[in-house]
Amino acid sequence: MIQRRALTVALSMHASCNALVAPLPSHNIHRSAATASTSVASTSHSDDPKFSDANNSNAIIYKHLIESRPVRIHAKTIPTVNHSNRLPHDNTIKVVHFQRHGQGTHNQLYAKHTESNGGIPLNLSETDPAKNPLLHPSIIDAPLTAKGIRQCQQQYDLHRKNLIGVQRIIVSPLVRALQTAQLTFRDHIPKTSNTDATALLSSSSSNRHLHNNNNNEDNIINNNTIWTAHEGCREELGMLLCNKRKPLTETISDFPHVDFTTLSETDVMWEEYANKFPQQPTRESTEDMSHRVYDFLTGYLRHLPEREVAVVGHSAWLYAMCNAVFSGEDNSMTSMTETTELLDKSMFGQAEIRTLELRFTDK
Repeated sequence: MIQRRALTVALSMHASCNALVAPLPSHNIHRSAATASTSVASTSHSDDPKFSDANNSNAIIYKHLIESRPVRIHAKTIPTVNHSNRLPHDNTIKVVHFQRHGQGTHNQLYAKHTESNGGIPLNLSETDPAKNPLLHPSIIDAPLTAKGIRQCQQQYDLHRKNLIGVQRIIVSPLVRALQTAQLTFRDHIPKTSNTDATALLSSSSSNRHLHNNNNNEDNIINNNTIWTAHEGCREELGMLLCNKRKPLTETISDFPHVDFTTLSETDVMWEEYANKFPQQPTRESTEDMSHRVYDFLTGYLRHLPEREVAVVGHSAWLYAMCNAVFSGEDNSMTSMTETTELLDKSMFGQAEIRTLELRFTDK
């Protein structure tokens, strides 16, 4: 906490000296919809705010955040994982398949509202429920739509062979993320589980043609994969009720293969954040989310015994990770593949998977 306060002071000094850095912005993926002139590609058919972080002052802020922390996390994109190569037996390197959830009912509602408003994007920072439908209690813990289910199937088909080495799946406890993980990584559901991953697929008539995992590759899939729900990778806190978790008893029975033991029945994390701002609901900033991401990666994921894992989460959280947590690529990162790509810092698409090699370096 002392370090974070010191960082804020340092940023303020930097701003006064260079006239470049404004006060820390409240700009994350969703929040950018309120500034259409610079951040949103207006379209009456978009179900996602289109975000482009071209603000130089934001880049300076994120650079300060990254450099202030005691552990550097170098990241590089790897198009395919070479499972014949072995990772070192320490906690310096992980291969992580990051996935954003598929389209949720909140995304669908966003698109509907935008279209009915002549293509003007919904201002998600609006505090009036009459003007912001994502403040309605009916949207709490938004699940996947039929489109979102199809998106997960497409990712399953596209990435299945690259995911065979996953040893642990860490998923946000929000329903849309749990459903996305269940569909995309269904080959990794333990055979002893009572989970029927195809039930969700067949829930929509348009998905009845989608196939199950019955082929000759089953014998190389890891059916002993550990599934863990973790609060550390959940979406932006503070205001939009689509990001508030339902009571655990309303969720847990649908995902018997997932370990929920670290979660409380009610959404304590949401309430604790809301209680910080009793007078006015306030959305979590990219800076605050980046602290959560950093704590999750360095305090939890780094110390897992598994070397290849998956993390299924959300757009704003993933954006904060790529832009305000990761350092540049370390030239020594060559353990799992001979080919690399530049780290993509843009907003994750719905259900999109990006496979990264992470190297943790203590200062």
